[in-house]
Amino acid sequence: MPQGADTAISILKKALELDPGYADAHATLAWCFQFRFNRGGRHEEDRAASIYHARAALTTGGDNATALAIAGAVILFDDRDIATAFDLFDRALALSNSNVFALSLSATAFAWRGMPELAIERARHALRISPFDSLNYLPYIALSIANFQTGRFDEARDGARRAVESNPDFSVPHALLAAALAQLGQAEEARAEALQVLALEPAFSIRRYSAMVELAPTVFRPFADVWREIGLPEE
Repeated sequence: MPQGADTAISILKKALELDPGYADAHATLAWCFQFRFNRGGRHEEDRAASIYHARAALTTGGDNATALAIAGAVILFDDRDIATAFDLFDRALALSNSNVFALSLSATAFAWRGMPELAIERARHALRISPFDSLNYLPYIALSIANFQTGRFDEARDGARRAVESNPDFSVPHALLAAALAQLGQAEEARAEALQVLALEPAFSIRRYSAMVELAPTVFRPFADVWREIGLPEE
């Protein structure tokens, strides 16, 4: 969320003052500016900074699987360069086929792109490799999105719940859980999760989240329809 990103950004900038070619710092800065752009007001300077540091991570960390994976995610969602992003995920996994960042972030990308079986395969692989990882909310998010779009709403709910357990202060798992619960006929629980989304991220709206993650309208639209029904704002 933006508050954590603000703290990290100042530390990471100091790291780059010491070592301008530090790929991990560039990649993590890219990720932080992405959080701040998408959840902190969508200021263009934050998007430009996220893309700048993602591209810098490519030039300084060509043999760093984690840096390539994070750069791929930023380039995908902030720069909308789909071909480059998926190439970076492939390069990261060629360097390290057990890299949890590459597996988890590419799983989420596959899910929003409308490739659910690949998303599930990558997400499950990440969870097998590192079952207690602090970043496990990412593969669980991918599992929730992928199972939702294939009509496996029980599994979508379970993935979202595990994502909430892994990162309870992140709004997105609660939104995914709300959508799955609504599809399972649990309207009261779904509305409670929708309220939790707004408590964690008061600026959340369907349009804003669409601008952030929509890579395939047929994937995003069913989520949007359910979120409207349970009271999440359009604008």
